[in-house]
Amino acid sequence: MKWRTFIPAMIALLVLGGCIINPPLHLRQALKTIVKVIWKADMYPDGQKPDGVTFYIFRDGQPYDRQTTSDVDSCRVHLVPGKYRIYMISQSPDEFWTMSFNDMDDFDGAYIRLNETEVNWLTPDPDSPVVLNPEMLMVGVSDEFEVTEDMADSFKDGDVVVPGEDGGYVNFYTLRIPITPMSVISQFWISIYSANADMLKSVRAATSGMARTFYLTQGVTGDEECTQIFTDWSLVIDDEEKKIGHLDSRITTLGLPRGEMPSVMRDSTLNVATLLIDNKTIERYTFFVGNKIYLDDPPPDGYLHLYRLILGTVENPVITPSIVEPPGGGGGGGFIAGVSDWDDELNSEVVI
Repeated sequence: MKWRTFIPAMIALLVLGGCIINPPLHLRQALKTIVKVIWKADMYPDGQKPDGVTFYIFRDGQPYDRQTTSDVDSCRVHLVPGKYRIYMISQSPDEFWTMSFNDMDDFDGAYIRLNETEVNWLTPDPDSPVVLNPEMLMVGVSDEFEVTEDMADSFKDGDVVVPGEDGGYVNFYTLRIPITPMSVISQFWISIYSANADMLKSVRAATSGMARTFYLTQGVTGDEECTQIFTDWSLVIDDEEKKIGHLDSRITTLGLPRGEMPSVMRDSTLNVATLLIDNKTIERYTFFVGNKIYLDDPPPDGYLHLYRLILGTVENPVITPSIVEPPGGGGGGGFIAGVSDWDDELNSEVVI
């Protein structure tokens, strides 16, 4: 191999080889830059930091470097003169299974897209595919900053000393670039008030008109719409004598498409199917909820927004299950949180 091809290849390997990079001798005019991640205790729902982050570095609008590291508080890179922007995500794209990462080498266009799933009890609208509810994801974006020739020359006797390739030491100026990550995932919390609440065994629900994509550096949802499902519910009895209670379910979501806020102009529905305590009666309800969803404040720790939907009240419940007898005339077995016990042979399909 000729030296003129071997040396650039070695340089490329050194640049891409890790999060802490000692530059070759002829790159000593580069600035050692520390990308500092500023975390808050409420970033994640459990109050913990992720165990890894990935940085995407752009120079003069073009991809310059990508680094995944377990050092979640900072990353060191060497930058030659130019104008830079950096964004970071928690973990790396390979660690997520509910979403795909797209156009990550396009600073303005990088986005996530929720993966489609099949649900045997749901017939979706062809224009609103059923998706997986997203995992938690943090994103941070730096301000634009510049590394100039003068900076590289002026700070050759800098504040950081690193080993050089010739056995000596090289001084570098440290340029610190702060990034404050924020969650791009919101929570959707639904409450439904029911009469005859003691008749309820389990619930399934799906809502249309939700966002399927999110632009990472823009902080806004895209145009694509999807359907999300609610399968884990709890039941609280509010009036024991009248058997009135409310159902609660929470899911993760990207929110509403096109960066929209809840309004009367939105045309979305919530479709609900209830299984009663006889284990065979299924009753369905459809609610038009475009003007009933609202943003609640503050959102739970670790979430961007809290979308809230409350249907009915103790005084005016919106569903009234039929009165049925449990199998064999005994106890109904109580309300179950999930839908795994629904008989697959039951005609339990929910149509969106």
